[in-house]
Amino acid sequence: MTRFEDLYTEADTFLHRLDPRVKMASVLMLSLLAIIMSALTYLLVLLTFIFVLLLLARSSYRKTTFAMKFVLRFMALIAILWPLFDPSGTPVLIRLGPVVITEPGIWRGLASAARVGCLATVWYILIFTTSQRDLVRGLVKLGLRFDFGLALAIALRYFPTFGTVMDSIIDAQRSRGMEFEKGNIFVRARKYVAVLGPAIVSALKTADMLALALQSRAYGARRNRTYLRELNMRPSDYVALVAALAMFIVPAIAKYAFSIPI
Repeated sequence: MTRFEDLYTEADTFLHRLDPRVKMASVLMLSLLAIIMSALTYLLVLLTFIFVLLLLARSSYRKTTFAMKFVLRFMALIAILWPLFDPSGTPVLIRLGPVVITEPGIWRGLASAARVGCLATVWYILIFTTSQRDLVRGLVKLGLRFDFGLALAIALRYFPTFGTVMDSIIDAQRSRGMEFEKGNIFVRARKYVAVLGPAIVSALKTADMLALALQSRAYGARRNRTYLRELNMRPSDYVALVAALAMFIVPAIAKYAFSIPI
């Protein structure tokens, strides 16, 4: 069973030092850039640039492979299936009854796989380099209510913990002789009831303890909150923000104002 992992890695890189609001805006700009691009060459250049940023994030090999294996599998699936459902264009390379595979369909499949790779991978830059605390603080500074920000922070904090609890419960049930891999899908689903019950009880106990901890710290007693660490934009943050805007605006103008195929 693969459980949720906290992908943030503590490091001292320029990506880690950037303001989380700048990183969120930059990731959004790169995502929009991947959407407006249609040429495979430019999408591959953008994907290579994103991979370089991921390398500069200095995340651990285990966390990087854990995150990327899902993206790479999905990209491969799109590249394989797209030509089967998009038979338009010529020349026709393969014709097997109703299945028609054309050369343009293959190129469009590769371009779509590269676009999905860009959209999925670029957000890992934010996740690898931004702690949960800074991410939520950035969202609150952008206008998110603090109550919602606290709920998001708690959820992000306890996802890994809950995953560990689930793994422990499954291991305990296996030690009692339960075999989760045997049987059809309905039999296996019924076996997981033995995991779901203890997991819900554990979640309710954790929620009760968390509520008591918030009450003991007088949460909500004051309307105007203060923060231990304030977010302040630095010159390097403005430079990064302008660079990200330029990377999006220039190709967008080239495509929609001058009809340059990108």
